[in-house]
Amino acid sequence: MNANAAQRGLGYLAAAGTVLIWSVYFLSLRLGALSPLGPLDITLFRYAVPGLVLLPLLLARRARIRAVNPLWLLGMVLGAGLPFFLLSVLGMGLAPVVQGSTLIPGTALGLGQGLFLLCSLLWALFTICVRQSGLRPLEVAAVVTVPNGALVAAWLLLGQVPLTLSQVPVQEWLAQLLVQGLVVGLGAGFLFGYAIGRLGAEISAAIGSLTPVCATLLAWCWLGEHIAPLTGLGLGLVTLGVIGASGLVSRARQENG
Repeated sequence: MNANAAQRGLGYLAAAGTVLIWSVYFLSLRLGALSPLGPLDITLFRYAVPGLVLLPLLLARRARIRAVNPLWLLGMVLGAGLPFFLLSVLGMGLAPVVQGSTLIPGTALGLGQGLFLLCSLLWALFTICVRQSGLRPLEVAAVVTVPNGALVAAWLLLGQVPLTLSQVPVQEWLAQLLVQGLVVGLGAGFLFGYAIGRLGAEISAAIGSLTPVCATLLAWCWLGEHIAPLTGLGLGLVTLGVIGASGLVSRARQENG
């Protein structure tokens, strides 16, 4: 296997890891939206925790980051930042996991579905800006989490919205902290940026569309959400579409032919 093929293989693994993390992310959002845990608490976990961890990296790489077109930086901060996250949280309180995990990564609308479509547009903006910026995966994660985390912390210091941690069992908010802050904030940010760098934005986004399949199966197992026959058919078509869009079949034919 040549070096280029090995790099692409690692890119596919990173994309698959991102799909798994995103699936857990949507389940976590659904559980968080249906629990007494407030939006400020979840947002604090999502951005302030990884932002604090990545702040030294942002400071160390500030010259490289400043060299990026400000429009790409702004697109990343907004596309995967507070607007995206808060709309996701609100939407998950109004619609099941299968709808959120399908409409956000993939692009009869009710309030929940409309919010998911807005999230989808923001995520597309983020994906394009990551590709155009040329930043490394952890640099992308730092660009997203540090400024958004600072905004959340500032809002918390103003005391306009109180935290609700005292109303939630420790194991519940700790699970949200681990999932939102570390697994999603650091893990998914790194893996998706790595996948885009190795595979390109188009293929990475196509593989990301497998998220509803994985998330729906997890929601069925863990949350007991019902999978209607039509939903199952749709997820099967999504899977076939991703296989075609990712180029795996054509690449395998080229290597074997």
